[in-house]
Amino acid sequence: MSRRSALNDTAPGIRPAGWVEPFTGESVKDAVQADILNPQPPTPRELDRFRRPFEPGKINVHWAQVSDKIPAADFPYGIRTHKGQTVQTTIEAGRKEGIAEYLQQRGESIYESSKREPLGKSYNRGHELPGVVNEPSFRFGIKQSQGEIGKQVLFPRGQGVDPREVHERYVRTHGDYAPGEPVNRKYAWPVDPVKHRFGYGQEGIGLQAGKGVRDALTMDRDSSGAFPATRVVPREAEDFRRVNNDELGKGRNMMQGKPPVPADFAFGVSTNDSGVTAAECVRGWYPQEEQLPDPDLGACLRVGRRNVTQETRPFGCPSIRNDIPKPRFRSVADTQNYGNEVGASALLNPQRFELAGIPDSDFLRRRPQGDVRDILTCAGYTFDDEQFTDIWERALSLFEDDQPLVSLDALLFVYANDIDEDVAVRCNSLSAPLHGIGSRTRPISAK
Repeated sequence: MSRRSALNDTAPGIRPAGWVEPFTGESVKDAVQADILNPQPPTPRELDRFRRPFEPGKINVHWAQVSDKIPAADFPYGIRTHKGQTVQTTIEAGRKEGIAEYLQQRGESIYESSKREPLGKSYNRGHELPGVVNEPSFRFGIKQSQGEIGKQVLFPRGQGVDPREVHERYVRTHGDYAPGEPVNRKYAWPVDPVKHRFGYGQEGIGLQAGKGVRDALTMDRDSSGAFPATRVVPREAEDFRRVNNDELGKGRNMMQGKPPVPADFAFGVSTNDSGVTAAECVRGWYPQEEQLPDPDLGACLRVGRRNVTQETRPFGCPSIRNDIPKPRFRSVADTQNYGNEVGASALLNPQRFELAGIPDSDFLRRRPQGDVRDILTCAGYTFDDEQFTDIWERALSLFEDDQPLVSLDALLFVYANDIDEDVAVRCNSLSAPLHGIGSRTRPISAK
């Protein structure tokens, strides 16, 4: 025990346990100030440039530029050039003075640009203005006095109501319907559309009055109108559903418990009721005579320019030009509709293979047998000669004529029926053994 002399043995009569390492003489000071008492060896000089220094005030540079010699601060970079001719000298070189300048002006005076656009002056259009224009106090325009107020011009008051024929003409030309006025397309209704109610009281519809609405509101019931049978579910699943799902008319369950507020408590700040309704804000508080439309609404008040006519023909140019022939080669900039473009229905409900450039009419066009088989082969259908001939004959019998032509729609219809029959036969063949197994397993389970 070499450390007994250096350690304070508080129990000298008891044998020490464990292993005592030899004492090296290291103290706490040596451990705390190891970088001062025992500093690490410095980095070799040839490797010092690869380390990034962290000394205050020293700029970090790339290790490849450490040994580069930086020139002095007043060192000029680039190549020194010799000073040549200045811009002023170059311009003055072509200047002519005296007789040479006079001859040059005489030579350029014959050009139209020198007459209309003289150097240092505005463009001369050849107008001969009166002498009063050159006076300093001259101003263009006519000074006007204050006339009518713009508000009265845009919204005149005290005007009468337009006659019925004026309103109908304005509806036909501008589509200016009154608030709440239905669109009248002048159809020849077999009933009075004002008094008749569609879907109510009609005979022969085979439905009870209001049955469709009742079925929509009671969609959780069966066909007889009875409520579904009550199901008993685990309590854990029902508790999870109440916590996880949102209940109708209640706040989301944040699993924080019920807030300590009364039952009739309402969060938020109540709005101040000013007594003015939304209808009053829309209609305003103007009197009835101030709310009347303008007298010139739908009619021209100037004599000789009124658009009243006894003709019933439509005026203007139609948007779909069926009256002119379609050009043979249509320009890209031609936006005119010649009656051969699709409407909004085709844009909202495109055909199935519209993106592939195949309209639905191609499936209904009748084709010979060779063309139909080539199309199906390219589409991935494989038939042997006997199978294709059988399908062709049955599809040909659907048209009831003597033409040996069949459409793709008719042939695919017959082929789909064959697939349905094949699937039904396979399902019946698979379900028959299952019934036999069930009949044998019932006596075994009974035992």
